[in-house]
Amino acid sequence: MTTIHQFAVSEGQEWVLPADDDAYEEFFSLDGRSLKGWKPPVMRRVEEGERLYSDFPWLGEHAPLLRRPAVEALAAALRPYGELVALRGEEVWLLNITHVIDALEARSQIVRFDGGDILAIERYAFDGRKIQTAEVFRLPMRASPVFVNDVFVERVRKAGLRNVSFEPVWTSDE
Repeated sequence: MTTIHQFAVSEGQEWVLPADDDAYEEFFSLDGRSLKGWKPPVMRRVEEGERLYSDFPWLGEHAPLLRRPAVEALAAALRPYGELVALRGEEVWLLNITHVIDALEARSQIVRFDGGDILAIERYAFDGRKIQTAEVFRLPMRASPVFVNDVFVERVRKAGLRNVSFEPVWTSDE
């Protein structure tokens, strides 16, 4: 039995956002392609309210950010699945997942735009044979969440990384 998770924000978790609102589009357009040659945007830590330090400060489930302890603990395990791209401003790295798996099954509950593109996925159903042992992947769609398996979640826990949350979205025996 395998459980697939996506990154989730936890209450009070530290947020790191683009300093320029126009840069949000760069993160929403992540689609599995390499960012070699990309000019990373300047990022800023959100200071409003009391925020808990996180080794994975929040930007969104589609664009995980890592602080140095997470990079040091996970870089080797992440290498087959994507690239860590240093951002500017805050000392954070974007986890750009280039391992794309078209594993979404038709029995997923999908909300679509009139043109057929995916607006939202209300319930995930994956083809486990396509995922196999991939620890990290994204779907072939704009702003796909980054998905991780139990092995990756356990790596994060064993490394003692702080204030990172995962939400289970699918289990192989469903």
